[in-house]
Amino acid sequence: MTKGWGPSMEELRPRRNPARSRKISEIKIGDEQVRLVGLVVDKRETEFVLDDGSGRLTVVFDDLAVVEGVEIGSRIRVFGTPLNVAGAHELRAEIVQNMKGLDLELYDEVRREVKKLEKELEEGG
Repeated sequence: MTKGWGPSMEELRPRRNPARSRKISEIKIGDEQVRLVGLVVDKRETEFVLDDGSGRLTVVFDDLAVVEGVEIGSRIRVFGTPLNVAGAHELRAEIVQNMKGLDLELYDEVRREVKKLEKELEEGG
């Protein structure tokens, strides 16, 4: 507790792990928050389907403002919570960002190199 008459904003803010960068095929049980980059290949009123080259995933949302401007063919990044609903995998979107200018091939290449470096560091080399 801070000096004064109450807790600071930092003390009141809930702690949450940062979203893990994943491909759809890499999402694991136990992932609390993930971030995915891909193309919207189908869209309905309260959900859309994201394809990142490794698989497809239904992304659901409650607030239409979250997906404002998202259309079929949009390149986006989604931050959300993985769900298992009636045996089907879904993602509950919290943040959706337009990634219109992103080169997906270059993004995947950089992502692979980062993973390779992280693995080397874990192995002590």
